[in-house]
Order: sequence, then C-alpha cells, then structure tokens
Amino acid sequence: MRLFESKFIKGAALLLVLVIAIVGLAAATKTMSPAVADSEKATSDEKPASTAAVALVPAPPHTLEVPEDVRLALGIRKAGVDQIAVAHTPTWMRPLIMPGSTMLDPTRIMRIRALFAPSPSSPKVIEIGQIKEDPGVTGTGQTAMRELRSGDRVTKGDLLAAFYSVDVGNKKNDLIDATLQYKLDTQILNGAMAKSESVPSVYIWQYVKNVQGDISSIDRAVNTLRTWGISEEDIQAVRDEADKIKPEDVRKRLKQHTKADFDRWARVEIKASDDGIILDRNFSLHEGIVDNTTPLFQIAKLEQGGTGPRLMVTANCPEDELPLLDALPANQRRWKVTTVGSPPIDGFIDDISLLIDPNQHTAVVKGHLDNKEGRIRGTQFASATVELPPPKDVVEVPTNAVIDDGQQSIVFVQTDAEKQHYTMRRVELTNRFDKTVFVRSKPFTKGEEITPEESELGMLPKQPLLPGERVLESGVGELKTALVDRESQPQNKAAEGK
Repeated sequence: MRLFESKFIKGAALLLVLVIAIVGLAAATKTMSPAVADSEKATSDEKPASTAAVALVPAPPHTLEVPEDVRLALGIRKAGVDQIAVAHTPTWMRPLIMPGSTMLDPTRIMRIRALFAPSPSSPKVIEIGQIKEDPGVTGTGQTAMRELRSGDRVTKGDLLAAFYSVDVGNKKNDLIDATLQYKLDTQILNGAMAKSESVPSVYIWQYVKNVQGDISSIDRAVNTLRTWGISEEDIQAVRDEADKIKPEDVRKRLKQHTKADFDRWARVEIKASDDGIILDRNFSLHEGIVDNTTPLFQIAKLEQGGTGPRLMVTANCPEDELPLLDALPANQRRWKVTTVGSPPIDGFIDDISLLIDPNQHTAVVKGHLDNKEGRIRGTQFASATVELPPPKDVVEVPTNAVIDDGQQSIVFVQTDAEKQHYTMRRVELTNRFDKTVFVRSKPFTKGEEITPEESELGMLPKQPLLPGERVLESGVGELKTALVDRESQPQNKAAEGK
C-alpha cells in the first residue's frame, strides 16, 4: 500500500511539472505574440499602406498624385534619385542576325566538258596534266610529278588533260582536204578566166560554183571544230599545215597523210581558261568519254589578286524582319559574316528573295564576300549580321517602364514634377528588345486610337509618347492597380458621368 502511494505521489509530481512547463511556454508565447503579430501585420499591410495615400486627380484624366512616402515605398525614389526615364529618339537598333551558310559562287565556277563526245568512237584520255609534288610529301626529299587532283591550283593556260578523238582527227582532215580542193579549184578558175574568150561561160560559172563550195566546206569544218571547243591556235595549225602543200604537189597528188599526221590532228588538249582551284575531277587515264554532259573538271576561279575562291552567302531572314531589310537603301545593304575560324568579314547583300518558305516563314537573302586569303570554305555555317537604322516616329524607353497585360501597353507619364502627378497612358510598342522598347511617337488617327471592340472592353485610347516626356521606371504595376481601384469607386464613376 505504501509502495502504491509512493508511486502515485511521484506520478502526480511529474504531471504537475509538465503542466507548469506548458503554462510557462504559453505565457512566453503570449508575451512574444504582440511583436510577432505587429511584424506580421506590418508585413501584410505593407503593400496596401504603400498605395493608401495615393489620390486621384480630376484633370488630366487617369492621373494620380503620389506622396513622398509612397514614392519611397514603391521604389520610385531611391537614394535621393527619382527612377524616371526620359523618352528619347533612338540612335541605334538591335542588329538583325540571320543564320545561313556559305557556298561557292556558281557564276565563278568553270565546268570543263568534252564537247566533242559522245560518238561511236568515244574519245580516250591519253594524258592528264601534271603538277609538282612537294618534297616533304614524297618522303624522298626530291620533287616529283603527279596528276592533277582536287585541291590543286592551276593557272590560265595550264594543260588539264589531252584526248584522242577520231572525230576531231577526221574533221581536221576534212579541213585540210577542203583547203587543198579550194586551191585546186581556184587555179582552174583562174586559168579559165585567163582564156575566157575561148572557154564557154557555162564552164566558168561551174568553176565559180566549185570554189564557192570549197569555201563552204572550209567554213563548215572550222565552225564544227570551234563548236567542239578546239582552240583557235589548233585550228590555225591545221590551216598552216594545208598552206605548206604547194600547188604542184596538189596537182601531182604527191602529198599523203601519214598515221603520225592523223594522230597529231586527233590529239585534243584542254587547258585552264583562268586561274583557279580544282574542285572535282571525274575521269582517269585511258578512260573513254561517253557523256558530254558530265564535267570533266570543275574549277573555282580565284578572287582578283587573292588565293581563295569567291564565295556567296545565303541567310534566312524572318518574315517579320523583312520590311526593315527592304527599307534599307541599296548602298546600306551590307552585312558582317562570321564563320568558324575566321574573323567577321564585310560583305554586300545582292538579292532578297521574293518567296517565303512556307515552313520556316523566312526569306532567303543572298550576298557575296571577299575571300582573298582563302580562309572560308563553301557550305560552312555562317551568321550574317545587318546593322539596321532605327525606325522613324518612335522613342526609346526602358523595358520596365512599360507594363503589358496582354491587351494594352501602359506607361505612367510625369505630368507635374512639383506635385508628383503621374498620368496613365496607353501606348503602342513597335519593337521590343532585352532592355529597351520602341514606342510610337507619331500621332494616331481616330480610327487608330481605339476600336469599338476595345472600347467595349474598357480599354484606353492609344496616345503617342513624345521625345522628352518622363516616364516611371518603378511602381508602374502598383500605380495601375491603385488607379483602377480609385476610378472604380462609385463617387468617381459618378464624377466621370457628369
């Protein structure tokens, strides 16, 4: 029994200690709660207290008078400086950056073809132009010769390849035969004319016809050789060969064409028509050429006085940026092209496409750039930057001076600096950038100010923002809320109705 009483007393004592601890904690909490409550109240009432003293000004419409303490609370004035921006005419605009790529200028690529093919006896490649190989590449320390290949540089007049064409040999032979026949018929005509008294006129006219036919045969052979791309020097060499034959040799038929002569006439050499870099070679030695539409060589012409080929740049301009690009005068359509491994290079815009890509909604802009040093290659990724001048009839203000609720853009203009009056104004943005925006400064017509639908929604009419006007950079959203709240009160609505 005593043991039970002892345990009961201990339990009661422990319970008493717990009760005292709880009461003490509650007292302490009660003691601290006024400060906490005041802090919480100050926190919860901070925003309403910051705009509670804002007053609505009768004129001009949508104007607030903001006391000094509210200006400090909203951050309109910090460290003794008003956070107000002055609208000014912009002096620059965001550069227009267009992604694109480089490409070789197709107007400066020489495509070398065998114009005298195809034929039943296809021309054969009997020689390919040679170039000296660097001693360091051969590994022997000596200069060696090798065939031309892609990447090699050639100069005007260099031999690219030589072909053996039976058709060309036969056509040159026809030219020699026609020349010899012309000499013979001319002699006959001259002899007949010398004895015209005893020679019937019908024979003389026949001799004249023969000479005319010989001239036509010569012209036909020469024109065919020219069409096949045979050089004038080669054609003249055939004519010189015919001129070496004397009239008596023609009459006695002593001149015979040997196989060596025909092999020499059948040889066709193709030479570089200008300085350039070989882009492609599509044949090998002893190969027959059966298609005259495939280029044998493709050679890119070098820049004037440079070592690299001229390049084109194609860039994609967004559809909504095209009006700014089109507005540039021709002498200002310049860009800077940047590629990997090369500093920015100045270039010119040559053409702006009239077609819009239906998928990307971009237009292709083409231009060219100097590549004298040959640092840039074709089909490289490139970035073309155009410095656009600022548009007319706009002013520039900071981004945080404008609040946009999805329906209208609002600014607060300081209409009275002494009384701290700020007027809410709906404006029109023309361009938006990272830190600034362009706002229209040109006056609106009646049809542009507000539409009937906007009027039904209670939106403000648009107004221009003029250069020199001062706009708030801070507290714009809070002041708009306060203004809407003041104007929505019954007495203010009644005043507006009057």
